[in-house]
Formats: sequence, C-alpha cells, structure tokens
Amino acid sequence: MVLSSGVRLHWREAGDPQRLPVVWIHGGSVEDSSFMVGDLEPFFERVRALFPDTRGHGLSQKFERAEDLTYPKKAGDLLLWLDGLGLAAPVWGGASMGAALSLWVAAHHPRRVRAVVSISGPPFAPVAADRQWWTAHRPLVVAGRFEDYFDANVSLRLGEAELARLKSRPDRYAAAVNPLKQHTVKSLLAVLEETYTREEWITECARIRCPVLVVAGSEDHFPTLDMSRRIAATIPGARVHVVAGGSHFPNRSHRAEVQGAIAAFLAELGLA
Repeated sequence: MVLSSGVRLHWREAGDPQRLPVVWIHGGSVEDSSFMVGDLEPFFERVRALFPDTRGHGLSQKFERAEDLTYPKKAGDLLLWLDGLGLAAPVWGGASMGAALSLWVAAHHPRRVRAVVSISGPPFAPVAADRQWWTAHRPLVVAGRFEDYFDANVSLRLGEAELARLKSRPDRYAAAVNPLKQHTVKSLLAVLEETYTREEWITECARIRCPVLVVAGSEDHFPTLDMSRRIAATIPGARVHVVAGGSHFPNRSHRAEVQGAIAAFLAELGLA
C-alpha cells in the first residue's frame, strides 16, 4: 500500500478477515515480517493476523537518515495503514522492537490499541555492551557485507546453535537474508544507527491503560528479566509471563509456551 503520506508499506496477512485483528510486528535491525508469521499460526482460525514490515525493513520503503526511522515515524505509518484497512483499535504486539513499538503506540495513541502483547520489548536505551557490539560490527555494513552482519546479529540475539539451525535450511536462510539486499549501505546504516541510539522512555509506559502482557525470557540480556518486570510494574495492571531459559526471542526458542501464554491472555480478555 502507498499511504496517504506517500510512504510505501508492505505487509503479510493470514487468518479470518472477519475476526479479531492482531497487528504483529517484527524486531528491528535485520528483521522483517517473515520472522513473525509462525507465532500466530495456531490462531489463524480465530484472528485476522497482520504482519507489517515497518519502514526501513523488509519490502517497505527505505530511508537513509536515522531520524526518519523513529518510533513516531513508524507508528504514523502503521496508523495510516490501519486507517486504510478500516481498523480502529486492533490488538498490537510482537517481539523486541515490534513489542516496544506496540507499547509506544499504546502510550501515545491509546484509542488505537485494544491490548498489547510485548515480547522482550525494551523502552530503554541500548546497554553499553550492545553499543560496543555495534561499533565493532559496523564496518561489516560499511563494507556492504550484509550477510556477514546478519549472521553476527542472529548469533548475538539467538546464539550460534540457532544460527546453525537457520543456515541448515538454505531456503529459509535465503528468505531471511535476501530482503537486506534491497538496502543501500546508507539505508541499512540508518536502520542500525537508529536502533543503537535510542533513549529511555519507560516513564511514558505509565500512560498505558489497555491490558498488557509482558513476555520475558529469563536469559535475555536486553531487556533483562528485571527490566521486563520494571516495565510491567510501570503499566497499571500489566501481567508478566517469564519463559524459563528463554532467549531475547522466546517466541522462537520456546514458541509453544509463548503461544500458550498469548492464548490465555486473549481468552481472559474474551477476545479469542
């Protein structure tokens, strides 16, 4: 869809178009909507599942300045997209950046959000170790070695075993890496510079009034379990589900457990 702002936005869709709409958003950096479809597959008979590529990611429009890739800009796109689909207040959620973006929309556009499922969503500034990691790996992007950067990022977030598993399936690996080839060096640098220069905004989460489920992996280094508990404590009435042994993406390392937590949350709200 070309939005009324002129921005081109791509998305994937599955499920029943007459049922509860759920906007399910990918993580930042090298991710896109293709990483997220499996999370909601058990719900396709009960929801209308919408998986957007936020600006700068996947098949959506690219930008070459970090200031064009902030949460307000990404949220603005998604709200215009939902207007085009005739959807007022879906359930929002996702993982990492997508989870944080969902929380940001709930805090700043409360009438557009029915509920939020935040999996490892960090409304915090990146920790020093992550900024140092980016400084060390930035030369890969500058040199146009996007695939090497992708491998390093997956290894950081999910571990060497998960990277090996992904690379053992060449078709799946190619589907994950190929969208990066649509970037220029400048546009991928913009995505990553925005990722690693964010500032903390957790106090804004206190504005949220819709139901929120915070899902946290016990082994995540950012946000740590303590950080995730702090998020839930800041949001009135928020629930927490801790995945023992879970990574930054427990929706992948412990998918069945996370799907069960989502199902229980939606059922408790009488939504699905």
